[in-house]
Amino acid sequence: MSGLHVDASGSYGDRAVRIEVLESPDGSPWVVCLFHGVYGVASLEEGNKYGELARRLSERGITTCLVETSRDVRNRADFPDRSDWADAAFSGKKYGQELFDHMSGLSKVSEMFPDGRICLWGFFLGGIDSLMIAGGVVVPISDLGLEAPSVPLDRIGALVISGSGDTLKSDSSIKTSLPVLSSICEAEVLREACRNVEVPSVDFFYGSEDDTFDKPSCRRLFDLIPVSNKYFTVIDGADHPFRSIDGVPSTQPLDLMVATVSAHLQGHPADWPR
Repeated sequence: MSGLHVDASGSYGDRAVRIEVLESPDGSPWVVCLFHGVYGVASLEEGNKYGELARRLSERGITTCLVETSRDVRNRADFPDRSDWADAAFSGKKYGQELFDHMSGLSKVSEMFPDGRICLWGFFLGGIDSLMIAGGVVVPISDLGLEAPSVPLDRIGALVISGSGDTLKSDSSIKTSLPVLSSICEAEVLREACRNVEVPSVDFFYGSEDDTFDKPSCRRLFDLIPVSNKYFTVIDGADHPFRSIDGVPSTQPLDLMVATVSAHLQGHPADWPR
């Protein structure tokens, strides 16, 4: 399985939104657009969570596009400390710029696969952005004087949200003073986006050992989405990044999510009506 790399227009730093594509040899009509979490790195390199998801989806006949947002530097491995990495790569970046980047990536993916049925799959901030996009809320972008990229809402056939909520836990290790998060929209703006979502299928995943959001925070967003065909799955023992079970490194959360999402996508044909 070989990957293709393209760039879309970014709003910050190197002004590039990097997209790595892993096409399915089976030619599925579905294209999964994967959005990483805050300060995340998405690539097809061995060991990268999003690359692992892409390979699993490809094996099930689904094409996947990994979207990595614009930043000043991309050498994540040189920064063992998360805060140091955030400051080096994203210093001064606003939340609206991160949302812009994800919309730009989605726009490029839709151009590359004009006949594809799109599934937006986001983790943490990427999940929040997926909800904002699907709900048509672009105020954080326009507030910065930017024009939101055009995205094909009518082609989004499924939405998958992994580890996203509307309120951080009081004891979360996430520092909201860091770039991007320091300017994130109010929770009510996100909730309003959820009320506006119109897609045929919605999946939410929550790890019972998530130290960033509690279950009610994620469930509130899920419950606000006015879609009848939706599923809320709790993965027992999974952490926030979905990389461990009860503190032990495990691929089980990724395997379970891919199996669930694949089954739901295969149950909805590409011409599913809006």
